Amino acid sequence: MTTADESATTGAIERRQRWLLITVAAGVFIAADDQTSIVTVLPAMISDIGLTVDDLYQASWIINGYLLGYIVALPIVGRIADVYGHARVYAAALALFMLGSILVALGPGFEAIVASRALQAVGGGAVVPVAMAIVVDELPREKRLMGLGAIAAASEAGALIGPLWGGAITEWIDWRAVFWINVPMSLPVLVAVWRLAGTRRRHNGIDWLGAALLGAALAVLTVALVDDPNESRPLLATVALLGVAAGLAAIFWWHELRTDTPLVRPGMLSSRAILAANGTSLLLGGGLITVLIGVPLFVNLVLAESALDGGITLMRLTVAVPVGALAGGWLGGRYGLRLVASAGMLLAAAGFAGLQAWDETPSELLRTAPLLVGGFGFGLVIAPLSAAVLQRVGDEERATAASWLTLSRVTGMLAGAALLTGSGLGRFYARAGTIEFDSPEFDALVQEAQVSTFREVFVVAAVVMVVAAILAWWIGRGDRGAATEPWWTIT
Repeated sequence: MTTADESATTGAIERRQRWLLITVAAGVFIAADDQTSIVTVLPAMISDIGLTVDDLYQASWIINGYLLGYIVALPIVGRIADVYGHARVYAAALALFMLGSILVALGPGFEAIVASRALQAVGGGAVVPVAMAIVVDELPREKRLMGLGAIAAASEAGALIGPLWGGAITEWIDWRAVFWINVPMSLPVLVAVWRLAGTRRRHNGIDWLGAALLGAALAVLTVALVDDPNESRPLLATVALLGVAAGLAAIFWWHELRTDTPLVRPGMLSSRAILAANGTSLLLGGGLITVLIGVPLFVNLVLAESALDGGITLMRLTVAVPVGALAGGWLGGRYGLRLVASAGMLLAAAGFAGLQAWDETPSELLRTAPLLVGGFGFGLVIAPLSAAVLQRVGDEERATAASWLTLSRVTGMLAGAALLTGSGLGRFYARAGTIEFDSPEFDALVQEAQVSTFREVFVVAAVVMVVAAILAWWIGRGDRGAATEPWWTIT
């Protein structure tokens, strides 16, 4: 082969790799956008499907169903992709995501939408880890870091634009259009990835039983946490459900200790720093979902503003998260992981403390500053938690360790959403029940009850973030003199 032929071949390979990276990142962007757009779509969706104020607690399942599907998909999808081929599984994941989006858009009622959101999440939850696997497989070593950075950048960009995207489409067209648009956006990505990516396969076993046990434990835990604040189930029933969830988790762990192909090697999670990082990530997820749901609802319900206004308000937080993430990577390597992680959680607590001061007419400064501070704090902790885990595992376990760190955060989001919509609404109903319906100040009193409830939620979230700051101290200082894994390799 001549030099010209070699140059042409090299150029063709590089073009293929470039287009592959663009298309894979595009799928990640679409999935991330959908995950956060729901927070501004939810109020219009609730009204359209016929839920009343007394049924608002059920709306948590529209978010919980997605989070649960995401959680179930996350730990197993990587191994499935290794067995059946990354491109095939990526395409299948996007196909599931598109099917779920269509079913949500067509959903006639609450139950159908919840089931469709769960199906949509199985596809969406598979996209990011498989995208990372495609990048590692298909790009040369010297370009992998750039590729992983592009994947994470696409994820952050999608999450950033999601609330505004969902609010704008809901305001200008209809909430169902938010899900219909996923189809024409995803289809070209599916076709391109199928054509561009390779078909490499590895014949490893898949721990289907472990995945089923873990999914069942999380599903039962979610049911235990979500309760009707108007007709609460007996305490004994809740305790029993929690016991079943704990039992399933114990069986899962017993199974992982004995299987040849575990979802996670139990010894990997025995490090104090790794446990602390996952525990902090769990609490962080609870705080993050509280602000993602609470802020748009406050804007819609208390301030009586539109879904678009809710998305614009929330962007004050989401725009600060990637800035904090970049700062956390730089500061963590110089001042130690635990100091930066704890500082991030304390800033998140300060943000919630500022939100607690919101009333019926918050000033622009009060409306902005807490969200910027809290968003920066949430971002600041990403790199230290990631580095604390990745510095303590071998190369062959880094993807698994990263997946479980993400799993901890999403589990925290699921639990936080359940508690927010269950306990939080319960407190509101208790207050609203004392207001006389024929009172001339009925609307003002209801608004006051809403403000008081949101304030309580934000205070509790601030306390949880302080606990997370204490727990984050146990991740250790890290190897400050060594090169650490960049923040963008974790999504």
